[in-house]
Amino acid sequence: MLEGYDLSRSINLIALICIIGTFEGLLIGVFLLLKKSVKFRANVWLGCLVLVITSIILPGAIYRIGLLPDFPHVVHLHMFTTLLMGPTAYLYVRSCTQKDFELRPILWLHFLPALLALGYHLPFYLQSEAEKIIAFFKFFLEGDLGQPKFISLIKILHSTIYFVICIRFVLDYRKHLSNTASYIDVVFHRWLLFFSMVLLLPVFTIVVFVISSFQVFSGTTFFAALFIFILSVHLAAMIKPELFHSFPHQMQIPKSTEAQKQKYESSKLENAQKEKYLQKLQTYVAVQKPYLDQELTLAQLSEKVNIPAHYLSQVINEKLSCNFLDFINAYRIEMAKQKLVDPEMNQYTIMAVAHEAGFNAKSTFYHVFKKHTGMTPSAYRKQLLNV
Repeated sequence: MLEGYDLSRSINLIALICIIGTFEGLLIGVFLLLKKSVKFRANVWLGCLVLVITSIILPGAIYRIGLLPDFPHVVHLHMFTTLLMGPTAYLYVRSCTQKDFELRPILWLHFLPALLALGYHLPFYLQSEAEKIIAFFKFFLEGDLGQPKFISLIKILHSTIYFVICIRFVLDYRKHLSNTASYIDVVFHRWLLFFSMVLLLPVFTIVVFVISSFQVFSGTTFFAALFIFILSVHLAAMIKPELFHSFPHQMQIPKSTEAQKQKYESSKLENAQKEKYLQKLQTYVAVQKPYLDQELTLAQLSEKVNIPAHYLSQVINEKLSCNFLDFINAYRIEMAKQKLVDPEMNQYTIMAVAHEAGFNAKSTFYHVFKKHTGMTPSAYRKQLLNV
């Protein structure tokens, strides 16, 4: 132990984090499991994940309130429940982003490592109450995980792989939306990305915990990371309840850029037909202004111009070198530029102009406008009006 470090203070801090985290985790976990909504299946996976994380900090809370002798069998549940974190997070992200997602029998294989870990650690779980209490104090005071370090590192690798897959899945989902929707729900996308990245915090601290000789400090960081995740879910449920009650824009499984390229290469669409489709598309968009619909999708535009959706996407990508979202936003920006300098629109706010042009969010409008013009909407209006 490092000289000058207050051990009792750190232990008390861990205990406090465990008590608050357990209360928060049980509250939000049970709420997500029982709350009926359109997003019920996805919420069940998130609720399971919260309860899994709660089970890791539960022994510390029970010890602090003096109930450990009554509930000794909760000790070292982390030896197999940590292997449930990755699969439940993965299934939550998939059920949020994939339309009509169902847990097919083969997906139950994701839980096989946790089942094997349960079997491996079964001798410990069959031990007496006294032996489990001793194991708890070894963990709480000495950082003894109750298993060889290499097994802990394998579990860390297992969780890390899943969480990285979650992040990649969310990024691919955003890319997929750009090719099929004229807007992206930034709040929903950022929540999924934040959710996936926050889960990497406890994984990182486990690494520190396993290899560090300063066990109490790394233990405090580990429990704090778990608490931050539980608190994040609780705050999100209170501040943005729509994240847990609806799907803003569910899609099919996103396809990789390479798969998209291969799909286009196998297309039988001739260049002359592509040019015909492009002219038809641009004429329709310029005259009918479908981009004013804030929730316009590729499928809807495909039906309006009577061009198959996959051909429409191919024409936009190959002939205009952009995705569907950028294609639609370019028209919206031109409309916004006209309205910003229209004397009759002087009394309108920037956000009113954005809505008139088809944008549904201020942040999106400002980002896209600056991308196309190199300046903010207010600066553009001021410059043109002065001229």
